[in-house]
Amino acid sequence: MPVSEENQGFFELALRISKKGQTMKYRVFITKKEILTAIIFIVGLILFGKGLHAAYQCHHALDLNTMQEYEIKEGAYVTGNIDTYIGKHVYGNNKFFGLSQSYLNLLGKSYDFYTIPVGKKSYICIMAYSKSLLKQLEAFEEGHGEAILFEGKIIESPIDINLAWHASIDGFWMESLITSFVIVEKDFGKNKDTIYIGIFLLVVAAIRFFGAGGLKNVVLEDPEDERPVTQKSGYRYEGKQQNTKQRYDSDYELQAEQMRLDTLERRFHELKRSALLCIALLPAGCYILYRFSLLFGILLIVISIKSIWRYFINSANTAAKFLVRKCNLKSLSVQIEECEENIEKLIF
Repeated sequence: MPVSEENQGFFELALRISKKGQTMKYRVFITKKEILTAIIFIVGLILFGKGLHAAYQCHHALDLNTMQEYEIKEGAYVTGNIDTYIGKHVYGNNKFFGLSQSYLNLLGKSYDFYTIPVGKKSYICIMAYSKSLLKQLEAFEEGHGEAILFEGKIIESPIDINLAWHASIDGFWMESLITSFVIVEKDFGKNKDTIYIGIFLLVVAAIRFFGAGGLKNVVLEDPEDERPVTQKSGYRYEGKQQNTKQRYDSDYELQAEQMRLDTLERRFHELKRSALLCIALLPAGCYILYRFSLLFGILLIVISIKSIWRYFINSANTAAKFLVRKCNLKSLSVQIEECEENIEKLIF
C-alpha cells in the first residue's frame, strides 16, 4: 500500500541514562524496513552458521565401511559405499526385496528403510528418499546391483523399527539390529548452497542497512525539553506543543515544503533500492523453498513481493496512479507532485 508519513515509526525504544548527575534520554525510532533488514540478517546468519557446521561435520564424516558400533552417535555424519543389505528371498526365483517399511514426514517427504551391515556383527537401517539412490538399491533386487556411494546422518529413528519384518528373515540374529538410531540420507553438496545463500542474505542486509544510512533514528534529548523532536520520517510533536498550530511566513513555508520534498524523495529512492534488491531475492526465495526450508522460502518470497509491490504502487506508473485513485489513497509520487506544485506557488 502507499507509504504515509504516519506509519514510518513502527515503534520506539526510550532509554534514560544518568551521567555525572544529568539524566539524558535516548529515543530509537525503529521502522518496518529496519525490522525487515534485521529479519534478513538473522536468517542469513542462521543459514551461514548451519552450512558451516554441516560442512565441518561432513568433512570429518565417519567411514561407513570401517566404523564400529561404539562410534554410532546421534548427529554424526557418515559416508561410504553400500554393496549389500539384508532382504527376504522370493521363493521360486532368485529375487529378493529389502524394503522393510516406509515413512512419510510432515513435509510430505517419503523415506524407504533398508538394513545394512555396520561394524563387525551389527546392522542398522538407512532412510533413503532420492530417486537415484532408490533406483540403485532396487537394482540389487534384480541381481545386478553395484556399490553405491551413500552419504547420511545418524539420527534417532522417527518411527519404531519393523522388528516383525526382520524377525521373519531366516537366520537373522535380532540382537545384532540397532533399533535406537538410523542413518538418514543427506546430500553433502547442499552445504555449500546453504553457505552461499547465507552469505547472500547477509550482504543484502548490509546493503539495505548502510544504503539507508545506518541507524539514523537515534535522538538524544533532555527529558524536560518539550520542543518538537525531528526524525527521519518528518516531524513529531510531543508535549504541550503537540496540537499547537504553527504559523510560518512564506520563507518558512517554502523551507518546510522543501524539507518535506527531500524526505519524500529520499523515502521513494529507498523503496526503489529495496525493490531492486528484492527482485534478486525472489528467485533465492524460490530456491530456498524448493531445496531447504518451506517456512524461510515462503517468508522470503512474501517479503520480496511486498517490497516490489510497495515500490510499484508508490511510483508514477499510470496503472499505479489509477489504482491509488480508485482506492482513494495517496502514494509517494502523488505527494511529491503536490510538494512541487506548492513550492512553485510559494516561489512565484
